[in-house]
Amino acid sequence: MSSTPPIECSLEEVRARLAGILNRNVIGIKRIGGGGNSQVYSVETENAQRFALKVYFRHPNDKQNRLTTEYGSFSYLWANGFREIPQPLAARPELSWAVYQFIEGDKIPGAQASDAEVLNAADFLGRLRDLSRKSESRRLGVASEAFFSVEAMLENLNQRLTRLRGVGEETAAPQTLRDFLAREFTPLLERVTSWSESRLHAAGMSFAQKLSWEQRTLSPSDFGFHNALRQRNGRIIFLDFEYFGWDDPAKMIVDFLLHPAMNLSPDLKKRFVSVVLRRFADWPGLSGRVESVYPLFGLKWCLIMLNEFLPSELLRRQFASAAGAERSTLQRQQLDKARQMLNRIRREYECFPCRD
Repeated sequence: MSSTPPIECSLEEVRARLAGILNRNVIGIKRIGGGGNSQVYSVETENAQRFALKVYFRHPNDKQNRLTTEYGSFSYLWANGFREIPQPLAARPELSWAVYQFIEGDKIPGAQASDAEVLNAADFLGRLRDLSRKSESRRLGVASEAFFSVEAMLENLNQRLTRLRGVGEETAAPQTLRDFLAREFTPLLERVTSWSESRLHAAGMSFAQKLSWEQRTLSPSDFGFHNALRQRNGRIIFLDFEYFGWDDPAKMIVDFLLHPAMNLSPDLKKRFVSVVLRRFADWPGLSGRVESVYPLFGLKWCLIMLNEFLPSELLRRQFASAAGAERSTLQRQQLDKARQMLNRIRREYECFPCRD
């Protein structure tokens, strides 16, 4: 049994509050993990039932309401017949707590994903596309960092770049960061931006053109096997919908391909793209949009990996992490990963590697 409560109160207080929420006597609470923004606990009750308690990160400077987004999206999907997600059971926004069905399962390393599991993921996104056509779905919010023109997405990328350029000089690490941004990242960003604009124009689109409602889709916005569990019967349960909402389908597709936690084979990536594009057959231009924005999102991922240099992001990571890493070591690791992604985009941007 964990002796560390998920908030700054005693274990008995946590038990009492959970007992009130679940209407059951709670006999065990154990920390079992969490993502980049949360802590997750296994809760055991006296009748041998288990539940998952998720405690969400809160900070005055953080505009994301992760609890409201995730609990609301799971509730909406559950009401519409989706069962590849945890059932939402109770939420207490004042505590930043939500209680979900406990999912027994194993993590799925991207490199070990099967063809059937990739098809499962593609089908899930296709069903979200179908749900997007319901008029009541328009009441849902916009996904995190969803931009419906490439111009707006590029503006966000440049804002991230500006924030990182402004990191202070407390250690030697920021100087290494500034050298990377000035000598490696920025020159490639300029070349890729020019190429992407030309590629988009050739596909009959423009940087400033906004997607219509019919072209947008509902998306988890952080979707992949890094946020999934494989049950004993082979069924896949998708987790972590803290960024769920309306999104650009091209972003949804390329993020699945580029996410650092994913490591699919080239054949499985091609398979995924082919199947998802078929679910968007009513928008034949989506393929061209995917190829045009693929390298830009790759460069955005470079900057996301460098968030560890930002004080506000470090605070959020420390909240979610059970064991903190020494800051300079963590920053050095992330800079290495960003450089690897940059080199990947340098190799791939003129020839989309996932064309079937």
